[in-house]
Amino acid sequence: MTESFSSNRSYKSQDGNGTGSMPHPWGEMDGIYPDSFSGIVFALEGTEGATVLLNGPTGCKYYHSSLSDSQTFRMFDFDPLSFPMKWYFGQPRVPSTYLDNADYVYGGEAKLAEALDFFKAQDSIGLICIVNTPGAALIGDDLDRIASAHLGDKPFLTVETPGYSTDICHGFEIGARALVDALGADAPLQPEKAGDRPRVNLLGLPLYSRNYTGDVAEMRRLCELCGLEVGCVLGGGSGLDDVAHIGDACLNIVVHPEYGMESAAYLHERYGTAYYVCDGAPVGFAATERAFTDIARHAGGDAAPLLDQSKKARMRSFSYISRLNSLTGLPKGVPFAAEGSFSELYAITSFLTDYLALVPVALWPVYEQSDCCAAKLNELLEQLGAREALGRDPLSCEPELVFASGSTIARLQLEGREFAGIETMLPTLGYLDVVPKTFLGINGTLQLVEMVLNGLKF
Repeated sequence: MTESFSSNRSYKSQDGNGTGSMPHPWGEMDGIYPDSFSGIVFALEGTEGATVLLNGPTGCKYYHSSLSDSQTFRMFDFDPLSFPMKWYFGQPRVPSTYLDNADYVYGGEAKLAEALDFFKAQDSIGLICIVNTPGAALIGDDLDRIASAHLGDKPFLTVETPGYSTDICHGFEIGARALVDALGADAPLQPEKAGDRPRVNLLGLPLYSRNYTGDVAEMRRLCELCGLEVGCVLGGGSGLDDVAHIGDACLNIVVHPEYGMESAAYLHERYGTAYYVCDGAPVGFAATERAFTDIARHAGGDAAPLLDQSKKARMRSFSYISRLNSLTGLPKGVPFAAEGSFSELYAITSFLTDYLALVPVALWPVYEQSDCCAAKLNELLEQLGAREALGRDPLSCEPELVFASGSTIARLQLEGREFAGIETMLPTLGYLDVVPKTFLGINGTLQLVEMVLNGLKF
């Protein structure tokens, strides 16, 4: 796959090899996962003040609007009549130009122009992000010309070809770079103007994450605990002004490598900003302590308060594990299965095997194109003597714990298997997290230990 970013704010990519879905041995059903198009939409929708206008049919908007709205509320009622305009169709997020058959033959400029005239007058919209759906990309309408003619001084960006054949991780990187090129300052501020505390940015925290809100909050909290100011969470809830000043940071922290490595490299090239890549993701006490000790050293912070808090959390965690172990011998030796990206599988397997002495029996990687931690995962499994777990069908073994999406958990339950399911991916089974959850950092480790211990008890 090749990409090029043009100077007129229009991002174009060419399709490479691969598919939007891959065979999934779990239950002998196809695992359908979000593709690059969804990644672009979620990166842009994860930016406060930005509105994604899909240039395409209405069928492409409903899922993206629903998920974006469920992850970050911008409206607090659920009345479809609140958004009766023909671009929204009753949903508060991700409007579309509702292209039909005739538009694919004669062009969709008229509908796009009508929509842009409407959105130009909406003061609440700070940036209009016009994204072609895969089919609309074949029409050949010049999005940049049409937008310039109808939006005037209104900030916008366009993504003309979404790269349908690549996965969500790559699409998220495309959207993140589009934001930086549309909004980023030409040069960073002088260090003394950037703030009293060292400033860092967080990359690789996508809207499409089971614990999105809790993940962002925990990473912010840990940075601040080390005396670091978080400037921008790119595509993860920060506003337009934060993106504009993304070059002011002294360090970019890549949380999930598959969602942020390309962005970190690009920001290093553009602004000279150093970056730190988490070893998978900070799941577990040891991984969190190691990551933030390094981050604090590189950014000029102090990890001592974090290490002290982690020590206290370790003591609390140990008391519960010890009590269960003294009564039952658990959790040592419990077999588990997990679904996730290579980096997620590496991070959670490292923690579960090292800290809780669980045994991996079935690991299924998704987004195989984003294989940044594949070698590390294979090496870890070799060390554990569990190489055969990678790609194994959990129906051929007996995991007592399954870390996966709600849909995978439900599918295995329908097969009559008995296990405790812990949701680590979207889609969910519908549980509403009024209190934000996370599996990252110190609080996330306690949350994960809690769910494992309760899963083994019941």
